[in-house]
Amino acid sequence: MTYVVLLLLGLAAIWWWTSHVPVSPPKVPEMSARIPFPALRIDDATTAIAQIDKKDEIVIPHEYATLVIKFPLTKPVSLAVSASIPEGFTRAELVRTICEQYENVYDIEEATATVKPLPPEERARLGRNRTDGLYGIWGHDLPELVLTAVHWTRSPDARVHIEPHVEPRPRPELTA
Repeated sequence: MTYVVLLLLGLAAIWWWTSHVPVSPPKVPEMSARIPFPALRIDDATTAIAQIDKKDEIVIPHEYATLVIKFPLTKPVSLAVSASIPEGFTRAELVRTICEQYENVYDIEEATATVKPLPPEERARLGRNRTDGLYGIWGHDLPELVLTAVHWTRSPDARVHIEPHVEPRPRPELTA
């Protein structure tokens, strides 16, 4: 009889524990979104991440996605990216991924271009000349670009697309 009472008390304790203690992380709402950022320089991921709030917040609740880089490329590129955790991309990981992929794109452009960018002192006010590498980068070097937002969507076929909003930093000589 006492064994039955102890068994029932044990089962009650297990039931109470499992009903009050979360066993999995909470689901992030499933909706496409625009994620705003302060103007983050994309040539230095560490500095960019230091400038954002809520670094560990999951902002894209999917492990796999396609990063679409359009600016300042003549030929946009779609790159497969994946989060380090199955729950999805955190704010910090998203910024780090975008910075690293932009750096890779610029490195590939440099390696594949026969027309190299002019040295900065020869450019005057026109900016970076168009190079003829794999992506045809024009107008701006990597240190001149800032990330201001990210827009992500999930298509009906369950593919996730991430599009960073990247724009040039104002040049000091042009704002004076």
